[in-house]
Amino acid sequence: MRARLGLLILLALLAAAVAPAPAAAAAAARPPGPKVAGKVGILVDADTGDVLWGRNQSKKVPPASLTKMLAAITVRASLGLREVAVTGRDAAAMPARRLALRPGQPILVEQALQALMIVSANDMAVVLAERAAGSRHRFGIAMNAQSRRLGLRGSHWRNAEGLDMPGHVSSAWDLALLGRAVLRDPWLARVVRARTTSFARPDGHRHTLTAHSRFLLDYRGAVGIKTGFTDDAGHCLAAAATRNGRTLIAVLLDSPDPPGDAARLMDWGFGPGRVPRTGLRLPAYVPPASVAELLARPGARPAAATAAPAPGRLELARSRDEAEGPTVPATAASLATVALLTTAFVLRRRQVRRRVERRLASRGSAGR
Repeated sequence: MRARLGLLILLALLAAAVAPAPAAAAAAARPPGPKVAGKVGILVDADTGDVLWGRNQSKKVPPASLTKMLAAITVRASLGLREVAVTGRDAAAMPARRLALRPGQPILVEQALQALMIVSANDMAVVLAERAAGSRHRFGIAMNAQSRRLGLRGSHWRNAEGLDMPGHVSSAWDLALLGRAVLRDPWLARVVRARTTSFARPDGHRHTLTAHSRFLLDYRGAVGIKTGFTDDAGHCLAAAATRNGRTLIAVLLDSPDPPGDAARLMDWGFGPGRVPRTGLRLPAYVPPASVAELLARPGARPAAATAAPAPGRLELARSRDEAEGPTVPATAASLATVALLTTAFVLRRRQVRRRVERRLASRGSAGR
């Protein structure tokens, strides 16, 4: 009787191990996710904050010129568009993309912001940082304070232009928050979707700016936001597109093809009946504060002394879309294996006990 009971238990456990778990069956029924080559990314609904897709979205990585989104919204909260900024020596010495202004040459804040966001001018990041905070160092303090205010949990900023520096990191999750903040500013939203613009600086010199983002130029409904590249960060993109009144934001970091990845994410996200798959949502929007407000707060500290942010919930749980392997079935199989081994051990122990009892009984009979 006991042997039969043990056999029935074994059969039941085997059936439980091979039967698909409800969560796994539901996942198998869902349509496949988008094909994305980038190592880090996220896709969110700009209006609801729902996260539709994610891959390593809380991983801290160099953000390249996507840093300029934080610089732009901080400057917008701090300076008037028609204020004049003057180019300093640090700005004139900046490498790579720049307007190539010489020390002492003036530019309006609105013009510097356009160059910052449309052609990713590194010298304009320095010009604006110095104009808004008095120095690049103080602006770095304000950026980190702004970061905490906005709810960014995986970012630490060392400069306004996004050039590689030790400890200058962000995450796709945080950059999606910054992308949403850029789009919430009506003036910045117009700037980041501009294909070209021109202006004359206060000294009469004219500049024509032409966007170089393939996603902005080629994707139907594209409305921004920012490209980036450094040796450490690789190719990066914060993309936004609007279709049928709905706006999606995609962030790709360290991608071999950011425009292609963003287009595939958008096509998938705008698909019929597409609903959030991750169960995650961005925190509520918080308006940026001015540099003066940020530096006046007791918690403001120099960027070099700012403690690393505490891990957020995204660092404790991965997106359901990107879980490696069949998590639920694997767990069920592991439990079933443990149960089988335990049952086998119990049955074997009973068999050994019976043999011992029979031997003792036979010896007792022979003695009598």
